[in-house]
Amino acid sequence: MLIFLSSFKRRAVKAIMRLVIEEACSLCGVTYPGFSLHRCFRCGKLYCNNCILYDEEGKPICLKCAKRRVSPTTAWRSKYAYLREYLARRAKYSSYARLSFKKIEEIMSDRLPPSAFNNPRWWSNTRGQSHSDAWLSVGWRVEKVELDKKEVVFKKALPTQMKRRKRKRQKPVSPAFKALALKPKKRKRQLPSKSKIAKAKARIENIRRRSTDQRYFRRFKPKGAYEKRLYKPDRRPE
Repeated sequence: MLIFLSSFKRRAVKAIMRLVIEEACSLCGVTYPGFSLHRCFRCGKLYCNNCILYDEEGKPICLKCAKRRVSPTTAWRSKYAYLREYLARRAKYSSYARLSFKKIEEIMSDRLPPSAFNNPRWWSNTRGQSHSDAWLSVGWRVEKVELDKKEVVFKKALPTQMKRRKRKRQKPVSPAFKALALKPKKRKRQLPSKSKIAKAKARIENIRRRSTDQRYFRRFKPKGAYEKRLYKPDRRPE
């Protein structure tokens, strides 16, 4: 009984303090009486009526949590990703690129760190760094860095030639099998098709007939019907 009374007193004190004490909204920062604030069921913070909503189940949810719930989180994108995309496009038509620091900043739409202007080790081809992975991931390497001219030379790296391991035969090859494999094969004589022979014969026959025909002697064509009607062999009309 005493425990119940003590817990009841604590609740009563908390309710009274909530009515009296003013608290600030976690989003807009405006102070309100404690009874007018609502607690978000996701983050557990207090918000005013302007910064709180109610979901389908009637639970109070703040604007921040509602935004995260509606719009998915976008993946993090490095500022050197634009440099990687530029070098990937350039690799299609060139294997050499000389870029100034200003040009790189224009590609990135951001400024390079101060160490890029002072320390040549920043341009080293070492894995595990966000800036060096940008050009190493697309097959480029830094060939030369000129800090006085503020220029860097990129060169397309050659693909690594992987050595293929030769498969060893389990059984030794017999000399008879080697002789059979190295024996030259006799090529079968390929005869022309009958259709080609027939076409060739027909063409020869046409040439022979044309040469013996008097109409085509010395390439004179015979007169047509219209020409025969106009001109007669003995006289020509005036």
